[in-house]
Amino acid sequence: MLTAVKQKYRSLLERLEMNAVEWAGLDIGSSSVKLVKGTWRNRKFTVTGACQFDLPPAQNPQNPDDASVTEAVRRCLNTADLNTPYVVCAQSGPEVVTRSFRFPLIPQEALSKAVELEAQQMSPFDADQSIVAFQTVRSSAEGHQGFLVVAMRDAVERTIRRVHSAGGKVMLMDVEGLAAMNCLCHCIPQDASSCRTLIHLGHRFITVTILGDNGIPFIRDLTYAGFDIMDSIRRQTGLDEETIRQSLFGQMDSIPPQISAALKNAAARCLNDISDTLRYYVTQNPDCQVNKLYLSGGWAMSQPFTELMAGTLGVETEVFNPFRFLNLQSPPAQEALLKLAGPVFTVAAGLAMRTF
Repeated sequence: MLTAVKQKYRSLLERLEMNAVEWAGLDIGSSSVKLVKGTWRNRKFTVTGACQFDLPPAQNPQNPDDASVTEAVRRCLNTADLNTPYVVCAQSGPEVVTRSFRFPLIPQEALSKAVELEAQQMSPFDADQSIVAFQTVRSSAEGHQGFLVVAMRDAVERTIRRVHSAGGKVMLMDVEGLAAMNCLCHCIPQDASSCRTLIHLGHRFITVTILGDNGIPFIRDLTYAGFDIMDSIRRQTGLDEETIRQSLFGQMDSIPPQISAALKNAAARCLNDISDTLRYYVTQNPDCQVNKLYLSGGWAMSQPFTELMAGTLGVETEVFNPFRFLNLQSPPAQEALLKLAGPVFTVAAGLAMRTF
């Protein structure tokens, strides 16, 4: 989707789509690596396989060691049995920044230079240590509107290196929030009365992505996420993580009051962060109404947590499982996995569905 990469790979992507080969989205998280593969035919995406491999606990949950990640990626690639070694990956968190832009109507070459200058002014990264790409959403007599992405070069190269060491090749680099929104937009038609809002509840980040009717995405990565919630509950209750997980993610009618109270305390910060983010966006975009929140990611699988979110934020919520909407032609065990834990694979599915 990003302009710089799109130009480089346009001819390759056109050949791949024409031949209807499998596309693979590889979501390298901090707790697991997920892969979804599928094909485009007649503008419909068919999922042909998926797999997931957990990463061992790391001392630094925001940056698992290379060897563990590479091994998990290798296992995904081998299990998926891809027709080609090419995968689509993504960046997220403090190593990538997404912002909107608006410029007067100027030639494309001048627009590229204007975006570069804008990126230097708003990015927290040094210019020689970052990569800039942009997408123009609308051009008219009033000017150019779109969004730009600035990513740390080291982070992008680290992902490419890990995939290459596992025997794969990164064909396209995306942003996790854009990939998840890409999946939502394909699966669920937009409500004309509101903007689309997707909250990806991950292990190390919670990503809020909002897409208004102007087609320009707003993305904010919140650094207090699933790992911090679990750590807080463990410290409050003195219980081990497995016991807590059984209560929060198991098929239980109710959870122990001790864990329920600890969850409420532990989740307060992230729920405040989400509320503040939504309020900020609506203030900046008064024509947009946030009437519904779609939830994805690992912590969307916790019913006590999603119910707490709905009650605290006061907005209708729905756990988003993309595989309720997509055609599945995958092996029975993988199809069962996607139907059961589909929200976990939202980013990987969105990456696999990239066609430009």
